Amino acid sequence: MHTRDHKKCPACIEADTMLIEMDSDFSRLPLCRARHLWMELRKRGHLKDRTHEANDGYLDALEKFFGPIRLCEITAGHLRTYQIARGANLLDMEGKQTRPWDRLAGNSTINHEISALAQILKHAKLWGKLQPYYFPLQIPRWSPCEVLSEEDEEHLFKVAAQHPEAALAYWVACITNNTTAAGIELRGLRLKNVFLRDKKEISAIYIPEDAVKNTSRPRKIALNSTARWTVEQCYNRALQLGSTKPEHYLFPFREKRNKYNPAKSVSRWFLRVSWNKLRDATGFKDLNPHDLRHQCITRLLENDVQPETVRAIAGHVTEQMMQYYSHQRIRTKYDAVMAIDPQRPKGLRVVGRKTS
Repeated sequence: MHTRDHKKCPACIEADTMLIEMDSDFSRLPLCRARHLWMELRKRGHLKDRTHEANDGYLDALEKFFGPIRLCEITAGHLRTYQIARGANLLDMEGKQTRPWDRLAGNSTINHEISALAQILKHAKLWGKLQPYYFPLQIPRWSPCEVLSEEDEEHLFKVAAQHPEAALAYWVACITNNTTAAGIELRGLRLKNVFLRDKKEISAIYIPEDAVKNTSRPRKIALNSTARWTVEQCYNRALQLGSTKPEHYLFPFREKRNKYNPAKSVSRWFLRVSWNKLRDATGFKDLNPHDLRHQCITRLLENDVQPETVRAIAGHVTEQMMQYYSHQRIRTKYDAVMAIDPQRPKGLRVVGRKTS
């Protein structure tokens, strides 16, 4: 709250106190204290909520290693040791091996985490002496995930539909598999972004700007009959959980058992339990929710949808991804080479994709 002419202004005094504290004593603070001051300063800017959420996640991981260490005591050796320990989720502490993190982290995640630490150290005027000795982990070039065969895709959804405990994962999988919308895009949907109309009209969802990573991803996606039915199930669920206003989320945040906060979006782990149930029921142990975005892109391209239209539906799709997924399914490739096989017996039918 500001005062007229900002005289004895509580808001300005608070900001001044924070900046002075950060400038004079910041480098001597342990990371567990410095992170909160730095985040408060960042939140006074114009960054998206998802950026703050990501930084919180990176700093949570960093704190398990650097927590009690003062910023001025962090060395390049600490950074390298963190890379190794984080990648293996294994830390030898006074002769005892521990696993501080919930799961293994890939090179990209580790680089993002140290990047967040580097920003804090830059603010403390400490990063300059460490940077020459820090080497980010190598990120492998884009590697496509394997797309399910037509038979596997049918099996996945047929089995998942019969398991009530996996209902939420099944609904999300159906939406992604028919719209390309996944992950943060679905978590960012509010009731006002859902347009369910009469079946004779076109229903749609709108992926808002604050739910995407770049400017090419906000978009309106028409819903086919499967997607419309599934979005309607999620909409009804949201109403039951307390989402009643346009600005409330389609997937409200679960604060505790049977208590939801409709004004807050779910965490990135909201599907974990239900998705594991889906994996167990269907047998697809390595399937991730985001894989079905690529599945949808593949199906669109296989049905001769123009690349421009696919990009309009899916948002950002690189040319490399477009080329790969346009002919991904092994069944499609097999049918193509069988059609020109000189040794193919006469009368042998080449099975293609179902059109019904």
